[in-house]
Amino acid sequence: MKRIITTLFVLSVLATGAYAQHGQGDHLHCGTDQAMQKVFAEHPGIKAEFEAREAVLAEQDRIAFQQGYPKTRNTSQNLPSVFSTTPPQYIIPMVFHIVHDYGSENISDAQVIDAVRVLNEDFRKLNADTASIVSTFQGIADDAEIEFRLANIDPNGNCTNGIDRIASPETYIGDDGSKLNYWPRAKYLNVWVVKTISSGAAGYAYLPGTAPSASTDGILILSNYVGTIGTGNTTTGRALTHEVGHFLNLLHIWGTSNTPGVTCGSDNVGDTPQTKGWTSCNLTTNDVCNSGVEENVQNYMDYSYCYRMYTVGQGSRMRTALQNGFGQRNQLSTSSNHTATGILNNPPNVCAPQADFSPAETIYLCAGSSYTFNDLSWNGTPTAWNWTFGGGTPATSTSQNPTVQFNTPGTYNVSLTSSNASGSNTVTRNGIVVVLSATAQYNLWQYVESVENSSTFSADWTINNASGGQAFQRVTTTAYTGSASVRIQNYSTTTDDLVDEMISPSIDLTQIPSPVFTFRVAYRQKATGNTDKLRVLVSDNCGQTWVQRWAKSGTTLATVSGTQSTAFTPGVFTTEWRLETVNISTFTADTNFRIKFEFTSGGGNNLYIDDINIVSPNSISDPSTMLENFIVFPNPAKDNAMISMTLNSGQDVQLKVYDMIGREMSTLSKGNLPAGTHDFNLATSGFAKGVYLVHLNVGGKTLTQKLIVE
Repeated sequence: MKRIITTLFVLSVLATGAYAQHGQGDHLHCGTDQAMQKVFAEHPGIKAEFEAREAVLAEQDRIAFQQGYPKTRNTSQNLPSVFSTTPPQYIIPMVFHIVHDYGSENISDAQVIDAVRVLNEDFRKLNADTASIVSTFQGIADDAEIEFRLANIDPNGNCTNGIDRIASPETYIGDDGSKLNYWPRAKYLNVWVVKTISSGAAGYAYLPGTAPSASTDGILILSNYVGTIGTGNTTTGRALTHEVGHFLNLLHIWGTSNTPGVTCGSDNVGDTPQTKGWTSCNLTTNDVCNSGVEENVQNYMDYSYCYRMYTVGQGSRMRTALQNGFGQRNQLSTSSNHTATGILNNPPNVCAPQADFSPAETIYLCAGSSYTFNDLSWNGTPTAWNWTFGGGTPATSTSQNPTVQFNTPGTYNVSLTSSNASGSNTVTRNGIVVVLSATAQYNLWQYVESVENSSTFSADWTINNASGGQAFQRVTTTAYTGSASVRIQNYSTTTDDLVDEMISPSIDLTQIPSPVFTFRVAYRQKATGNTDKLRVLVSDNCGQTWVQRWAKSGTTLATVSGTQSTAFTPGVFTTEWRLETVNISTFTADTNFRIKFEFTSGGGNNLYIDDINIVSPNSISDPSTMLENFIVFPNPAKDNAMISMTLNSGQDVQLKVYDMIGREMSTLSKGNLPAGTHDFNLATSGFAKGVYLVHLNVGGKTLTQKLIVE
């Protein structure tokens, strides 16, 4: 189940307006200032402490700038560098939490390792592009003497490679609530990698002492802004350098506004000139704030995306952050913490793997189909794999990514044990494979699901409730026809984005001449803005792939106008129900056709479905009487039949039902009807089995349809 999306930055974005998120090459920007402003609004004490600290730092920087930023080395540590240069003053242990849903956001170990390489080169001034720093700033481009290492020991004392993988839909949300499995900030720099950030930013971090809680202190960043390989690239790969700068107390070089180009500002560092900030790489005419004073467009803390450098003053400010206790930054680079996190181990320990594989969610296959399973084990590199497949051929495999055939319908489990010299781990996914018959379950001249028969409905329809919300369920509290319908009890749901599915049995459409797919729906919004959504998808390959054929949400889904703050229940056979027709004309040759109703909660109200029919309606149209689609269905009928017609203009209409010897059985309409579609329910439960005639008199003509009652 997903939580309610509480976007971290909503308040500040509303207050400041839609700030620029796109820079050179349409790249995303940083959300640090919005995050901090929200914290300041909610925690005035944190704001006061931050402002007082900034005043002290600004004065210290003024004095240090006048003295030429003398660099005092921390000689108490003899830290081995990853480079053959001056040893670093500080080494910071890191952990990357990869929050993913088994998509491209589940970036590789190699991409994470590459990101750490970029960090170390940038912070040690070993990036090759320092040669292209403009002459004005060549002399003050700084080696910050700070390095980063992936942790080798986790908080519980276990072996780790510093990469923690967490499967969660939080990857699509991307805010403080997405910071899962926090490791203590006094020991690790936490970096959370996600697919989407709610604010639209590329990433954000909290400056020391400004995080609302210890468990949210760290960096949240998009997966494609990490490293230069895989989903990353050489331009966006410096975004992490920018965010780590914030983590170590650097402001944007224009100050605390997150909107560059608005007003000249300062980051309280003496050797970074005043600037409005840049979203383009202007290296020639950038003396905007002070005529003749070139601005540091290539600074990592700007938005230019031609990053090259930190200044000496920025390096001094970051080292100061690592010497004081705000946000426990001073505990990261102690000798005891280096030992506790194992970052000086060379070579690092080889960890036992954590077993994982795809797919992670239920897959549907036709009997006789094959599927390739992919090993996604992490933490340690496996050297051996042992798979077991219920119902599969082969039933076991030692391949890393085996292909397995499933020949017999049923629901099956899959298990993987991955191992290396340090140990093994097993993961089992119960019911992960659903094999369906390649032969259609229904091959009659129509398919009718009135939901009236409880055992038939339960046997035929598959209910998926993976996200944990209120599942589709058969109820007898209301219906359009009869006494039963299907309901999503969504009124009490307070969580957005819960997805529930209801999947039909397989149907041979080739047996139904010119099939028409219809269903009834009833829904009313609880409040304006509710985004409940219903989709209809179809499949012709046992659910391996689905194609959307119909979708409505919010006001377009609603069958009753206005809102209702109490739980919605439609009346029986009322206008609160709407007939929907789904175009399946391109699937009429399918011998294995399935329907899926997919409901996504938007915190709204209850929804009902009834009378799911695929029939050959033999509809009648008569342009001379302005009549279209005179339909009787289902046909044959059992307890109820539906008679539908569309009038292109108001007409005097008589609609009656007779038996075969001419006795009148029912009068459904007698009088004037306006233009539009009109539906009439005919209760046939009291009719004897046999053939009946439905007479429609309109525009002086009588049209007749046969109705068979079983």
